[in-house]
Amino acid sequence: MNIVNNTMYDKDLILRYNKFYARSYMIKNFIVITVISLGFATYMAIEEQWSYAALLLGILLVYYVLTLGMQKLTTAKMLKRSPLVDNPMLQTYVFKEEEFIVTNVKSSSVLYTTVQSVKKAPDFFMIQTNDRKTYIVDFKGFDNPEDKVELANFFNTKFRANIKL
Repeated sequence: MNIVNNTMYDKDLILRYNKFYARSYMIKNFIVITVISLGFATYMAIEEQWSYAALLLGILLVYYVLTLGMQKLTTAKMLKRSPLVDNPMLQTYVFKEEEFIVTNVKSSSVLYTTVQSVKKAPDFFMIQTNDRKTYIVDFKGFDNPEDKVELANFFNTKFRANIKL
C-alpha cells in the first residue's frame, strides 16, 4: 500500500476541526447532562415543585449557551494565535503497511503501533497517537477518491474501527 495525501493546514482546516471537536464534545457531554437534568426536573414536576423544575431547566439552558460561547471564544483565540492562518502549510502523508510518513518542513514516520485512535469527520480523518499528537488527513488531499476508501478500509482492518464513507 502506498497512499499519498496532501493536506493544506490553513484557517479553513482549523475551523472544520474545531467544529468537529465542538460537536463531539456537545454530543458526549451535553446529552448526559440533559438526560440527568430532565430526570430531576421531571421528578420535581411530579412533586409539584414547579419553580425548582423551571430553575433546573433554566440552568441547563444557561450551561448550553455558555458552552457554545466558550467554544466560539476558544476558536477565535486559536485563530488569532495560529501561524497557519497567515502562512498555510502543506503536509504530505504517505500511508504504508506498517507506518505513515509525514512531511512538511521535515519528515518523520509514525508507526501504527503508536496510533491510539482514528476517527472520521465529515471531510477528514483524525489520527491521534499515544504521545497526544493529532494528524488531520483532509479528504480533498487525495488524488483519487478510491484512495480515501482504501485508507478507510485499511483503518477499519488495522484498528477495528467502524469508519463508513
